Amino acid sequence: MVEKWVSSVVFPAVDYFNSPRRHGDTEEKTPCLRASVVKNLSRFAPQIFLTPALGLSLALLFLSLQVSAQTDAVASFDSGYVETGNPFMLHLAVPQQFGAPETIDFSSWEPLLPAQNILRQSGWQSRNGQWTNDLTFITFDSAELALPPLGLVFPGGDTLQTNPLELRVLPTPAPDDPVDLRDIKDIQREPVDWRDYQQPVLIIFGGLLIFALILWWLMSRGKKSGLKGERTIRQPAHELALRKLAELELQQHWQNGRIKTYYSDLTHIAREYLERRYNIPALESASDEILRLLMRTDMPATLLAPLSDLLRWADLAKFAKGAPPESFHTQALEEVRNLVEQTKPHPQDTATPTGDNNRQPTTNNSPSTTPPT
Repeated sequence: MVEKWVSSVVFPAVDYFNSPRRHGDTEEKTPCLRASVVKNLSRFAPQIFLTPALGLSLALLFLSLQVSAQTDAVASFDSGYVETGNPFMLHLAVPQQFGAPETIDFSSWEPLLPAQNILRQSGWQSRNGQWTNDLTFITFDSAELALPPLGLVFPGGDTLQTNPLELRVLPTPAPDDPVDLRDIKDIQREPVDWRDYQQPVLIIFGGLLIFALILWWLMSRGKKSGLKGERTIRQPAHELALRKLAELELQQHWQNGRIKTYYSDLTHIAREYLERRYNIPALESASDEILRLLMRTDMPATLLAPLSDLLRWADLAKFAKGAPPESFHTQALEEVRNLVEQTKPHPQDTATPTGDNNRQPTTNNSPSTTPPT
């Protein structure tokens, strides 16, 4: 009797809970095997319960069957229905003895609820003797979904199948009457803060500062000689030239060895006077060009030769190619002063503002100082 009970009840039960529930097993095996065990158990029930050892074995057997029935992977939703556009949760649970799955195979759900609809997932976590993973889905199509089991792939290639699921996706209801729609909210305006205008104010201030610096540079770039009196630009040309000659004489450049500075300032005074007096570009022309331009004006011809000697000696001194004799330094300043005096306009000569052409230049008894050619 015992042998028949063991072969009919115990062995099928042991085979059931000892065999791993892997890929390929179906849920139908469980009720069939349980029915077989119960049927055979009813045949031997009187004899089993008469033996204490057999009763204890039977109790342990059903406990094992109950535990083994809980070793499947379980999938569940928060609810059996959801509205379109609203997130919903999928909970996955695996018995801890199987370990954490490596991947989840969503290929069976692809036509109905693809993996692209997953918003986030918690990842596999161990809690209450199980490995759990919570996934948040969203869908925008209303339908009744019959979702097949998911495959949970473990390291090494083993796979567990979850239970199938059903989900009803309901369309989000819309108000029938446009009056029920809420009005568009107005813009929430922030209070005025002075820091909002800080950057534009700094840009404007910086632009004004740059403009002021450029204007100052343009007004001051014409001051090259450094002589006093250049601010009186509206003075008559001869008065400005005579005053600058007097200031140059007081500075005593050549007496202190500053020959180049002396002739640079002296020729600048002469060029500036000739440019304003005869309206020629004397400040930016070479010495020979100045003489050619003056020959076309009403300047007395007797003044051209002394001016030519002055310009040539000055060019030699400025470019360190030679130095005029010491006696010529004073003579050069007097030649420029005589040039201004001889060519300055007179009030009574309105018809001929360039002066009297018959006026003779002052003679100089100093030895000849013709510059080398």
